[in-house]
Amino acid sequence: MAEILENVAKRATEKTNIKLIGRNVERVLAALQVTTDFWKVVDYSDLPVPAASEIIKELLNEGIVKIENDEIFLTDKGINLVKELNIPPYVDYTCQACEGRGIPFYANKDWYRTFVELAKDRPKAIQEYDQGSVTPETTISRVLFLDSREDLRNKEILVMGAEDDLTGLAVALTGLAKRVLILDIDERSIEFDNKIFKELGITNAEAIRFDLRNPFPEEWIGAFDVFITDPPETVKAFKAFIARGIAALRSEGSAGYFGLTLRDSSLNRWQQFQKALITDYGMVITDIVQDFNAYMNWEYHEETRAQKVAPVNKGPQDIWYRSAWYRIEAMPGFKGENEQIKDEVFRELYLDEEGSTT
Repeated sequence: MAEILENVAKRATEKTNIKLIGRNVERVLAALQVTTDFWKVVDYSDLPVPAASEIIKELLNEGIVKIENDEIFLTDKGINLVKELNIPPYVDYTCQACEGRGIPFYANKDWYRTFVELAKDRPKAIQEYDQGSVTPETTISRVLFLDSREDLRNKEILVMGAEDDLTGLAVALTGLAKRVLILDIDERSIEFDNKIFKELGITNAEAIRFDLRNPFPEEWIGAFDVFITDPPETVKAFKAFIARGIAALRSEGSAGYFGLTLRDSSLNRWQQFQKALITDYGMVITDIVQDFNAYMNWEYHEETRAQKVAPVNKGPQDIWYRSAWYRIEAMPGFKGENEQIKDEVFRELYLDEEGSTT
């Protein structure tokens, strides 16, 4: 019976070009013991959407699962399989107080309440810029995490893109950073931030419209203590964005923060990312907090490849898209890159065999 898992993984690998193993199929079967919702299966199994979808389809062909009214159920054959292979159901021990981050978002209630009030009027996430906003609790927890690692107070902080999350705004609202520079291609986010800075009299923060495909001006190179970004997750895009952030770091001990998912990337890709961070750029990974970033569902989900490849027509009803929060620190001899991102690279920034949510 164990051969079924490997065979399903092999066929799913052939159809998706994503390397999968029997363990991945196990995790899908573990999830299906506690949910019938495909998007929660993706969440619980920590797989790229195309991979989870193809595994479900292969299990369907094997008669191990069935789909009724857009819900996925184990058949009698599937129930017998998980019993025979002793596959336990998915369990969740996430701390309800901190939502699994280890950082309670309410630790500073004033920051949280101020941010939530201001964020109510944020621009809506749009597909053109691959946007999808994290929850306010996530954004505030990011700031608290920076503070806990001594990366906030009296620091010069660069926020690169993804300001639909309003992380730069949240950092500026604390009043603790020495300087905050926010770069984003979306004019709406830039105007939103600068309007609030003006209204609140915040003079040490600025938002600038900037296309991160372009090299940084010389005055930004080696000028910051911390960078924060949320890069696209193709290999070329990751290297291009992260290397740009590293080039902006001031010295050994400077830090970078970013999110990486297992919804648009596999562990095989994470391995490539981590090797590049250590070998190519001279950084060390100090923290990886799984599922730190929780994303609110975006309105254009129906238009994404994720929905098109899903084995069900129903879209997500609850939070399912999450990413890990990485902190990296510069070691002696660290180096970044500040090259123009060429058009052929840009065309590959967002979608490949693993990515599907743009």
